[in-house]
Order: sequence, then C-alpha cells, then structure tokens
Amino acid sequence: MISINKLSISFTGKTLFDDVSFIIKDKDRIGLTGKNGAGKSTLLKILSGLQEPDSGTIVLTTGHEIGYLPQEMIPDSTKTIMDETLTAFDKTNALEKEIEKLSAQLAERTDYESEEYHKLIERLTEANERFHLIGGNDRMGMAEKVLLGLGFKRSDFERSITEFSSGWQMRVELAELHKKLDTIMIYVTHDQTEAMTLGTKIVVLNGGYIQQVARPREIYEDPVNLFVAGFIGSPTMNFFEGTIEKDGEHTVFRAKNGTALKVPAARAAVLSGYAGKKVVMGIRSEDFHDVRETGADAENRIRGRVTARELLGAESMYWLENGADEFAAKLPVTLSERVGDSLEVAADMSRAHFFDGETENNIFYAGGQQ
Repeated sequence: MISINKLSISFTGKTLFDDVSFIIKDKDRIGLTGKNGAGKSTLLKILSGLQEPDSGTIVLTTGHEIGYLPQEMIPDSTKTIMDETLTAFDKTNALEKEIEKLSAQLAERTDYESEEYHKLIERLTEANERFHLIGGNDRMGMAEKVLLGLGFKRSDFERSITEFSSGWQMRVELAELHKKLDTIMIYVTHDQTEAMTLGTKIVVLNGGYIQQVARPREIYEDPVNLFVAGFIGSPTMNFFEGTIEKDGEHTVFRAKNGTALKVPAARAAVLSGYAGKKVVMGIRSEDFHDVRETGADAENRIRGRVTARELLGAESMYWLENGADEFAAKLPVTLSERVGDSLEVAADMSRAHFFDGETENNIFYAGGQQ
C-alpha cells in the first residue's frame, strides 16, 4: 500500500498542486488524468522518487519498491504482442529451461543407484513443483487475460508490436510489468478511453487539486463536479444551463432556450430548493432516445437541427443544435435524418445530472442519491 499525504509543489511562484492526498491499495492500477499542466507527470515523478515535493509525505508499506517507466520509449522488439508479453514470465521461462536441462541430464545417465542421480531427481521434482505452483502451464491464459484487460483484441495477439502506435506499445510494456510485479501500477494518460480501460481507479487532477478518486464506472456515472463530468467520457457530457421551476404539480428544468424537462419525482424535493437559481443539467449522449422508439419519454423532448452525423456501426452519433445549446445523441443507425434536418429526441431524465450553477458541484453526488 502507498499513502500519499498532503503533497504540494510549485514552480516559479505558481502552485502546480496543493494538499494532494489519497491511498493506493495493493494491486490497484491508478490512472492519473487531467488537462495539460495539471501536474500528472510531476506527481508520478514525485511518487517514483525522481522529484521532491515542497511538502508532504509518501509512505510505503514494508517490502514495496517503486520503479519508473518513461513516457517515451524506443521500441526495439519485432516480436508479436503475445510473444512480447510472454517475456514477462522470465522466472517461469527460466524454470522451464531448468526442468528441460535436468530431464536431459537424467535421460543420459545410467547410474540409477548413485547419490548424484537421486539428487538430480530431487532437483527435478522440486523444480516441477515450483513450476506448477506459480502457474507455469497457464502462462498463455494469464497473458491473454492481461492483454484483454488492457484493451487488446484476440486478433491482435499475433500482430507484430511494430504495427501499433507508441501508446499501444506502452500498453504491452504495462502488461509485462503487471505480470512481473503483480502489484500497484500508476500511469499518466490524456486518453479518456485509456483511463477508463486500464485503471481500476482514476485520479482526476485540475486546478492544483484532486477532483475525484474512484473506480472508472463510478466517475462516469457519478462525477463529483462539472469539471469531472465534462472531462471523463467521449463524447463529453452534454450541458444545458437553466433554472428550476414549478409547473403545476411538477418540478421542471427549464433550459435557456425555453425547453422544459420534467424532473423525476425522486429528485424534485431537493431541486425545489434551487428554484430560481442557476443550475446546469448534464446528460450523456447514450441517454437520448429517438422519440419514435417504444418506451421513449414523451414528456421530455428536445428538438434540434442536425449539424453532423457519424456512423458508429449499429448506432449513429448525431450532433444537434437547439438555439445556443449544442448536444450529442447516440441513436439507432436506421434513422434517416441527415445534416440540416430537424430531429426530435427524448431525454431520459432519470439519468440526468444536476450541478449547482455557482459551486459547479454535483447536487446529487455522494450518499447514493444519484
């Protein structure tokens, strides 16, 4: 375990980050992410001992060491992805060679009753026991599991590592480290998909502070504030500025363009306290639906003009414009609307997020309200 306590550092009078604290548990894979200049790489260097903080401490439990893998690497391997990953099993491979060597020596000898012959048998038996204990026969399965967990496809396994970008080559290096060390991994990434795929937890940095530390899905589903909501995910979350109003028996969010969206009853009581105040509603592209779909929310509709359309296979990503608001909606590929057409979508308001217009904090964050 690694405990990071109140780390601070500044350059030329400017604070890069201040009072950074979090705990990394054994076997965690931590993705440090944030905008350029947020201090991700600096924090990684401090954690690895290559740079000293102005203040704060890093505490490692007994038996832990920290190594550093540079961001830029010069690949010199021409092996396949799988072969390169299997080199991580160096101890297992060495043990297998020892077993082969001992077996060959025994096959050549005929002094079956000698002390040396029996010592060779003991060494071979011990080597075989160690080989099976560390899962030597399942190297391929373990390598596949790690590579699939890092985002590779099975069809990639026999491709040469030189066919991949430097970012994907780095994933192979991470796969090797993961198997060699079987311990904590911390990495820096600007790629949101990479952050969501590689890490068991994500640390989001911005403005000199940690904004949120959580599992990828938790950050995606329950962002602590407007920055995290807009930073994690591709495309980014759609945002609509507006106010909370009462409309008869219902509480509604009214966007600046006049569109009124009914707030779910479970959230109405809390949001009623924001009546007349500036609120930002956030909703992701996959939480819009074609109004013609069975079960689409007929009460919460937004109409927009299609400004762009991207085919994603079974789905299409539509970018729409509604007055001052622009938003993305992931819809069935079967829709016929094209650029310039009008398209009406239904918003799943049970999936909407609401942020305080002043503090930018998620109104329903923490405590299971979301």
